[in-house]
Amino acid sequence: MTSLLVEEIHPLLEIDSLKIIGFCIYILFLYLISKKTCPPSYIFSIVDESYNSRDRDFTGDNQNSGWFKKTFNKFKILSNTEKALLRDVEQHKIKLHQVTYFDMLTKLPNRTKLHDDFELKTTQYYNEQSTIEMSVFVLDIDRFRTINELYGRNAGDKVLIKITQRLRNLLGEDPIIARDSEDEIFILIENITEQKTKEIAKDIVALFSKPFKINDYTFYVTASIGISRYPETAQDIDALLQQAEIAMYKVKKSGKNNYHIFMTDDAAAIERKRRIEFGLKEAILNNELYLLYQPKVKMISGEIYGVEALLRWEHSILGLVSPTEFIPIAEESGMINEIGYWVIHEAVRQAKEWHEEGNLLSVAVNVSTLQFEDPYFVDRVQNVLDLYDLRKHYLIVEITESVMQNVDYANRIIKELHDIGVGVAIDDFGTGYSSLSVLNNMFIDTVKIDKSFIDHVVSKKNTASLVKTIIQMSKSMNFKTVAEGIESIEQSLFLKENDCEYGQGYFFSKPISANKVIELMLDKNRGV
Repeated sequence: MTSLLVEEIHPLLEIDSLKIIGFCIYILFLYLISKKTCPPSYIFSIVDESYNSRDRDFTGDNQNSGWFKKTFNKFKILSNTEKALLRDVEQHKIKLHQVTYFDMLTKLPNRTKLHDDFELKTTQYYNEQSTIEMSVFVLDIDRFRTINELYGRNAGDKVLIKITQRLRNLLGEDPIIARDSEDEIFILIENITEQKTKEIAKDIVALFSKPFKINDYTFYVTASIGISRYPETAQDIDALLQQAEIAMYKVKKSGKNNYHIFMTDDAAAIERKRRIEFGLKEAILNNELYLLYQPKVKMISGEIYGVEALLRWEHSILGLVSPTEFIPIAEESGMINEIGYWVIHEAVRQAKEWHEEGNLLSVAVNVSTLQFEDPYFVDRVQNVLDLYDLRKHYLIVEITESVMQNVDYANRIIKELHDIGVGVAIDDFGTGYSSLSVLNNMFIDTVKIDKSFIDHVVSKKNTASLVKTIIQMSKSMNFKTVAEGIESIEQSLFLKENDCEYGQGYFFSKPISANKVIELMLDKNRGV
């Protein structure tokens, strides 16, 4: 019975199988047609930097069938749209490479490219087990921003391009010339001795002796050049560039238009400056700052009538740090205002303490240009005087002649100080910007003749005549005159003979503590 049933069904199964096979072939044909008429979209792979179809097989058979798809794609004919897309992406890759590694203005490599090239060179020499000497130059265009401000950025850009052209003509094609910031150019030269480095540095300085002509203008430009040496001072490019910049700033401070090769002493100086800068931020909290007071005397009698407060700093590690060293750093780091107001507080507090003991001494404090430009300066001085209830005319603010660069502003602040009763003195007179004709229109109380004049007042006739003139003109304008830096009896006698009213200096007393000021004053009163 069973065998009979199978015999009857078997022909039907054969017919159905043929239908099924035909249907599968039809479905496959439709799939291939759809793939041809609907091209796949492509994405860029960051991993292998190729363009792959989005139509990926994420089933478990993907690994087994991947080789077939890759083989098929090799022979696949791309459409015009796909080809245009690939060309567009390739162009974007080129532009991205240019932006990443090159300066768009000068077409020079940038700092990133310089970094990569340096690594390639050092790796190559390391693999070959050979040594090499290299010099890294940091070239800063002096006063370049002035060109941009006065003549426009377009003129500045053209000057930069001409500078890079001259450098390339001088150095040839082998050295790497790179640009990173607006006015800084980097140069990397390999296989070069220190002596040859100096010769090239001199040639670069000389290269700027010839002016640059842009349109109808002629620009006279100089450069400050810092240099570091591989492998003598550092072995990585970041350290070498930092050292070269340190050397370059040293050139700028010493007059510009020159070069300097970084040395280990420079590193020690930078480390000391770093310690000072960070130490200043803690100096007030740690009670490391203190004041000494240099007496000011009446020239005729020798009586002490006041003092000048002088700031001192005892660093916990560096020891005693000179004000000539830490004051400029305080100005650069923005600490000068906080330190300056601490000085005013401490000086006024000490003056009030003397007054309560019956010693009516005036106290003078030095104020930096930056502190003087603080819009709240006068208010803060007033607040300190009110806090300690000190009579205003016992405080004298000493400003340098550099304040006179902005005459209108300086005159307004000086008048405000004068209005609240605070005295104002011009310190180091004769060395800066002011003149007696300018001071005639200001509310100045005192002119202090700079020590540099007093040093030669006996030995040089011209200096003696100049000091006499300053004293006479000050008297005619009703200014008090204080001679600074008196160190000998001859200088003292000269000033007395020429009617200088007041003086200070080591001849009378060096800067001393508050207690010793009173002791000295009592001794002079007793005629000791």
